[in-house]
Amino acid sequence: MGETANTPMIDVLEPERAQLGDVLICAGHANAPIEGPRVVPIATSLEIGRGGAHDGIPRLKTEDPLMSRTHAVIRRVEGRNASLRDLGSRNGTFVDGQLLSDERPLHDGAVLFLGAHVFVYRRLSSVDLSAIEADGARPLGPVPTISAAMARLSCRLKKLARWDIDLLLAGESGVGKEILAQAIHRESQRSGPFVAINCAAIPETLIESELFGYVRGAHSMAEQNKPGLIERAENGTLFLDELGEMPSASQAKLLRFLQDRQLLSLGTTRPRRLNVRVLAATHRSTNSDDARQGLRLDLAARLGPEALVVPPLRDRPEDIGLLVSYFLGGRPRAFNIPAYRALFLRKWPGNVRELEKTLKMAEILSENREAIEVGDLSADPDAATAEDVRFEQPALAERPTSMELGVLLERHHGNVGRIAREIGRQRTLVWRWLRKAGLNPAIYRQSDEHEPPTRPLPPDLLGGHN
Repeated sequence: MGETANTPMIDVLEPERAQLGDVLICAGHANAPIEGPRVVPIATSLEIGRGGAHDGIPRLKTEDPLMSRTHAVIRRVEGRNASLRDLGSRNGTFVDGQLLSDERPLHDGAVLFLGAHVFVYRRLSSVDLSAIEADGARPLGPVPTISAAMARLSCRLKKLARWDIDLLLAGESGVGKEILAQAIHRESQRSGPFVAINCAAIPETLIESELFGYVRGAHSMAEQNKPGLIERAENGTLFLDELGEMPSASQAKLLRFLQDRQLLSLGTTRPRRLNVRVLAATHRSTNSDDARQGLRLDLAARLGPEALVVPPLRDRPEDIGLLVSYFLGGRPRAFNIPAYRALFLRKWPGNVRELEKTLKMAEILSENREAIEVGDLSADPDAATAEDVRFEQPALAERPTSMELGVLLERHHGNVGRIAREIGRQRTLVWRWLRKAGLNPAIYRQSDEHEPPTRPLPPDLLGGHN
């Protein structure tokens, strides 16, 4: 694709890969797909902006029109986290949603907003980088990861998938444990099916008959033989979701099956040996034999020396941009800046599942508009989260200043209709303000090689400042 003012092309001019330690991860762009490398190294320093390299300083160059030519700089500090400083940019630099007013040390996982881009600062080892590269070249799941924690888990699961050993996945609800189980099954190349059961959804009185099956006459309702889910997974994979919700007595019977792979259906006395791999998942603790924790410690131990923990979405914000693109079907759907930034600041207690549902709803609510807005990201627009509140646009004065109108024209490339929608005013009124201010929208529709002589809006108007 050719470079345009709207395409977030990124050229990493320096330094070499061998110098990596501190890195800047390009997590997403509000209205265009990311092209170029997503993991950008930081040697001694890294300038970010639309201009080319100068004075031999390593440079991350973008074509983001909302960034200044020299927007910000990250400086590496030996033995400590790097620090970030804004270089007098027009639209400001934000760290975790807060406007940067002076040079500030960055914590690992800090989310940076520059123009329409979102970056995440990380300190990564060579093992982390290799894992990210490996998953990018051949993802385990449907979406590649640029999170070091998720990439290391992915590499480990690929190796374990090739061996017929049982595994236990742990993690909060909605992190994607079943998706990973399906990926492990595909990676294993087992000839049988992938059979999933949600242990929390089956009544306690039916769990054993569903798992182990029964023969005719085994109980009053057994009018014919019924194979259980274990038998259906012959030569394949049985996935037991929310295993900690299974009654303890049923867990004990499952443990016996895992020990010898002998299936004893209800009503029979002769066991059959089956070739079934078992993958299980739980959101409960696996470090206690307390009955209140749900999952028996002996069963957890049988599923592996330790649970394989899937990190929650709030711990890997660098993956949000890729997930957004995937859930929107790869379509280049635009977000306004406050809405896109809000996605990276939410805690997402429902994890990836919550993100998916939020985006599907936003697609529907915004179908007649060019961009998804903050109000589309909540089922109740009046019940904004704390993260949303910081992005609410305050009421403009009855007549905005020339400075404010100039930045709005630049951000929307001279599109008066978009400006009117953002500030909640009639388009005819905006045109009247522009004429009185002597501003011509046509100038802003051109691809500007030079920055227009404007000053930044107040942080609250731009979004992202609390």
